[in-house]
Amino acid sequence: MSGAFTINEVPAGIYKVLAAGENDGLIRDPDESIAGTDILEVEVDAGAEVQLSESFKITAALAVVSPGAEAPEAVAGAPSFVFADDSSEDRYVVTVFDALGNEVWQRVDVPKVSGGANVTVPYEGPALLPGMWYQFRAASVRDKQGAEIWLSRTEELRGVFFVE
Repeated sequence: MSGAFTINEVPAGIYKVLAAGENDGLIRDPDESIAGTDILEVEVDAGAEVQLSESFKITAALAVVSPGAEAPEAVAGAPSFVFADDSSEDRYVVTVFDALGNEVWQRVDVPKVSGGANVTVPYEGPALLPGMWYQFRAASVRDKQGAEIWLSRTEELRGVFFVE
């Protein structure tokens, strides 16, 4: 994103600039080994036009298959999380958050998939509460010379589910 913009009725303050809030298959590129992937901050004076000092890169998101690919989805018991395979990863990280933003469970060693279109990860954390809303997020990671390189991740508004 680049160029000047205004958003009506935004109070003065410091804000983070995100790639998009809608489900468009794109995310801010999380790969810190290339330039232009930092989360930008802007200071806004109420009613004033804002100009970004720099741009940021976007990349294709890991597509969520289930649960919550298109809308929040009901699940019973412990779900399995299914998302599109990334062809250049060494492993995946899957994290589950509750409706309050608390991390409920994380698995950092999901192995890469060869020859399949999707990755399936069974939930292995504490019992999920009936009626509670959750979100799973997945990220593809390359391990290079002792450093983690985050390649892609699922979109911010997908992967939402609730327990029946």
